[in-house]
Amino acid sequence: MFTFLTIWSTWLLATGSIYQAPPAAFPDVPTITETSVGQARIGMSTAQLKKLYKGCAFSPTSMAAYGFDEHESKPSGVTVSYAGKKLFVYFPDWKTKKQLAGLIALHPAYRTAKGIHVNSTSGQLKAALPGVVVVPNMMDANLEVAFSGSVEKPGIQYVFYKQGNVGNYVVADTPVKISVSNAKITWIQVYPH
Repeated sequence: MFTFLTIWSTWLLATGSIYQAPPAAFPDVPTITETSVGQARIGMSTAQLKKLYKGCAFSPTSMAAYGFDEHESKPSGVTVSYAGKKLFVYFPDWKTKKQLAGLIALHPAYRTAKGIHVNSTSGQLKAALPGVVVVPNMMDANLEVAFSGSVEKPGIQYVFYKQGNVGNYVVADTPVKISVSNAKITWIQVYPH
Protein backbone atom coordinates (compact mmCIF):
# COMPACT_ATOMS: atom_id res chain seq x y z
CA MET A 1 0.00 0.00 0.00
CA PHE A 2 2.82 2.43 0.91
CA THR A 3 4.55 1.70 -2.42
CA PHE A 4 1.33 2.45 -4.31
CA LEU A 5 0.87 5.80 -2.49
CA THR A 6 4.48 6.76 -3.19
CA ILE A 7 4.19 5.96 -6.91
CA TRP A 8 0.82 7.68 -7.17
CA SER A 9 2.10 10.84 -5.38
CA THR A 10 5.19 10.90 -7.61
CA TRP A 11 3.01 10.59 -10.72
CA LEU A 12 0.74 13.46 -9.54
CA LEU A 13 3.74 15.71 -8.97
CA ALA A 14 5.42 14.72 -12.25
CA THR A 15 2.32 15.36 -14.34
CA GLY A 16 1.59 18.67 -12.67
CA SER A 17 -1.71 17.45 -11.24
CA ILE A 18 -0.52 18.63 -7.85
CA TYR A 19 1.58 21.72 -8.07
CA GLN A 20 2.19 24.29 -5.45
CA ALA A 21 4.28 27.23 -6.44
CA PRO A 22 6.97 27.94 -3.90
CA PRO A 23 6.25 31.02 -1.83
CA ALA A 24 7.95 34.12 -3.16
CA ALA A 25 11.08 34.77 -1.18
CA PHE A 26 11.05 37.97 0.86
CA PRO A 27 13.33 40.30 -1.12
CA ASP A 28 14.88 42.15 1.80
CA VAL A 29 16.49 41.87 5.21
CA PRO A 30 13.43 41.55 7.49
CA THR A 31 14.53 43.95 10.24
CA ILE A 32 13.46 47.32 11.59
CA THR A 33 15.81 49.48 13.67
CA GLU A 34 15.62 53.08 14.84
CA THR A 35 17.38 54.11 11.62
CA SER A 36 16.40 51.47 9.05
CA VAL A 37 13.77 49.27 7.45
CA GLY A 38 15.42 46.34 5.72
CA GLN A 39 18.43 47.61 3.79
CA ALA A 40 17.00 51.13 3.53
CA ARG A 41 18.41 53.50 6.13
CA ILE A 42 17.97 57.12 7.13
CA GLY A 43 20.54 59.33 5.39
CA MET A 44 21.01 56.93 2.46
CA SER A 45 20.84 58.57 -0.96
CA THR A 46 17.75 57.85 -3.02
CA ALA A 47 20.05 56.75 -5.88
CA GLN A 48 21.70 54.14 -3.62
CA LEU A 49 18.28 52.94 -2.44
CA LYS A 50 17.12 52.39 -6.02
CA LYS A 51 20.25 50.33 -6.75
CA LEU A 52 19.66 48.15 -3.67
CA TYR A 53 16.02 47.58 -4.57
CA LYS A 54 16.51 46.90 -8.28
CA GLY A 55 13.53 44.86 -9.49
CA CYS A 56 11.13 46.66 -7.16
CA ALA A 57 8.46 49.13 -8.24
CA PHE A 58 8.69 52.73 -7.02
CA SER A 59 5.36 54.62 -6.92
CA PRO A 60 4.75 58.20 -5.79
CA THR A 61 2.54 58.43 -2.71
CA SER A 62 1.04 61.15 -0.58
CA MET A 63 2.52 61.37 2.89
CA ALA A 64 -0.77 62.87 4.09
CA ALA A 65 -2.10 59.30 3.98
CA TYR A 66 0.42 58.49 6.73
CA GLY A 67 -0.43 61.45 8.97
CA PHE A 68 2.22 63.87 7.70
CA ASP A 69 1.34 67.44 6.83
CA GLU A 70 1.93 67.98 3.10
CA HIS A 71 2.28 71.52 1.85
CA GLU A 72 2.74 70.66 -1.80
CA SER A 73 0.01 69.40 -4.09
CA LYS A 74 2.17 66.59 -5.51
CA PRO A 75 3.03 63.36 -3.63
CA SER A 76 6.20 63.67 -1.58
CA GLY A 77 6.77 60.01 -0.67
CA VAL A 78 7.52 56.83 -2.59
CA THR A 79 6.09 53.34 -2.04
CA VAL A 80 8.51 50.49 -2.75
CA SER A 81 6.76 47.27 -3.83
CA TYR A 82 7.90 43.82 -4.88
CA ALA A 83 5.71 41.37 -6.84
CA GLY A 84 2.67 43.54 -6.15
CA LYS A 85 3.23 43.63 -2.36
CA LYS A 86 4.03 46.91 -0.64
CA LEU A 87 7.29 46.70 1.30
CA PHE A 88 7.78 50.20 2.65
CA VAL A 89 7.37 53.91 2.00
CA TYR A 90 10.21 56.38 2.11
CA PHE A 91 10.28 60.12 1.99
CA PRO A 92 13.33 62.14 1.10
CA ASP A 93 14.83 65.07 2.94
CA TRP A 94 12.47 68.02 2.37
CA LYS A 95 15.24 70.37 1.22
CA THR A 96 17.54 68.39 -1.09
CA LYS A 97 15.17 65.51 -2.00
CA LYS A 98 18.29 63.33 -2.34
CA GLN A 99 18.54 61.52 1.01
CA LEU A 100 16.08 59.42 2.99
CA ALA A 101 14.57 61.29 5.93
CA GLY A 102 11.94 58.74 6.99
CA LEU A 103 10.78 55.15 6.41
CA ILE A 104 7.46 53.42 6.96
CA ALA A 105 7.37 49.60 7.09
CA LEU A 106 4.20 48.17 5.53
CA HIS A 107 5.07 44.48 5.07
CA PRO A 108 4.62 42.22 8.12
CA ALA A 109 7.88 40.37 7.42
CA TYR A 110 9.81 43.36 8.78
CA ARG A 111 10.32 42.96 12.53
CA THR A 112 11.92 44.91 15.33
CA ALA A 113 14.47 43.34 17.68
CA LYS A 114 11.54 42.58 20.04
CA GLY A 115 9.64 40.76 17.24
CA ILE A 116 7.01 43.46 16.71
CA HIS A 117 5.68 43.80 13.15
CA VAL A 118 2.76 45.15 11.16
CA ASN A 119 -0.35 43.29 12.46
CA SER A 120 1.13 42.73 15.93
CA THR A 121 -1.48 43.64 18.54
CA SER A 122 -1.33 46.48 21.03
CA GLY A 123 -1.18 43.80 23.73
CA GLN A 124 1.90 42.23 22.12
CA LEU A 125 3.49 45.67 21.80
CA LYS A 126 2.81 46.45 25.46
CA ALA A 127 4.25 43.09 26.54
CA ALA A 128 7.40 43.60 24.43
CA LEU A 129 7.85 47.25 25.48
CA PRO A 130 6.25 47.76 28.93
CA GLY A 131 7.00 51.51 28.91
CA VAL A 132 5.25 52.12 25.58
CA VAL A 133 2.83 55.07 25.41
CA VAL A 134 0.34 56.18 22.77
CA VAL A 135 -0.85 59.58 21.59
CA PRO A 136 -3.38 60.66 18.94
CA ASN A 137 -2.03 62.28 15.79
CA MET A 138 -3.08 65.92 15.67
CA MET A 139 -3.28 65.93 11.83
CA ASP A 140 -5.51 62.86 11.48
CA ALA A 141 -8.04 61.81 14.13
CA ASN A 142 -7.93 58.22 12.79
CA LEU A 143 -4.23 57.84 13.66
CA GLU A 144 -2.67 56.98 17.00
CA VAL A 145 1.09 56.63 17.45
CA ALA A 146 2.73 54.45 20.09
CA PHE A 147 6.41 54.78 21.04
CA SER A 148 8.76 54.05 23.91
CA GLY A 149 10.94 57.19 23.84
CA SER A 150 9.93 60.79 24.46
CA VAL A 151 7.76 63.01 22.26
CA GLU A 152 10.94 64.74 21.02
CA LYS A 153 12.81 61.44 20.39
CA PRO A 154 10.14 58.75 19.97
CA GLY A 155 12.39 56.12 18.36
CA ILE A 156 10.46 53.51 16.40
CA GLN A 157 6.80 54.53 16.10
CA TYR A 158 3.95 52.03 15.92
CA VAL A 159 0.89 53.43 14.17
CA PHE A 160 -2.70 52.31 14.70
CA TYR A 161 -5.04 53.52 11.95
CA LYS A 162 -8.81 53.50 12.49
CA GLN A 163 -8.52 51.37 15.64
CA GLY A 164 -10.67 53.47 17.97
CA ASN A 165 -9.03 54.69 21.15
CA VAL A 166 -5.93 52.63 21.89
CA GLY A 167 -5.37 54.78 24.99
CA ASN A 168 -7.67 56.53 27.47
CA TYR A 169 -6.86 60.14 26.60
CA VAL A 170 -7.45 62.98 29.04
CA VAL A 171 -5.52 65.68 27.15
CA ALA A 172 -5.28 65.24 23.36
CA ASP A 173 -1.52 65.64 23.02
CA THR A 174 -0.38 63.93 26.24
CA PRO A 175 0.91 60.35 25.81
CA VAL A 176 -0.84 57.67 27.89
CA LYS A 177 -0.43 53.95 28.46
CA ILE A 178 -2.08 51.58 25.97
CA SER A 179 -5.47 50.57 27.38
CA VAL A 180 -6.65 47.96 24.85
CA SER A 181 -4.95 44.73 23.83
CA ASN A 182 -6.58 43.88 20.50
CA ALA A 183 -5.72 46.86 18.25
CA LYS A 184 -3.43 45.91 15.35
CA ILE A 185 -0.39 47.87 14.23
CA THR A 186 -1.10 49.25 10.74
CA TRP A 187 2.45 50.40 9.95
CA ILE A 188 5.74 51.07 11.72
CA GLN A 189 7.66 54.25 11.06
CA VAL A 190 11.27 55.26 11.54
CA TYR A 191 11.54 59.02 11.55
CA PRO A 192 14.26 60.53 13.73
CA HIS A 193 13.07 64.14 14.00
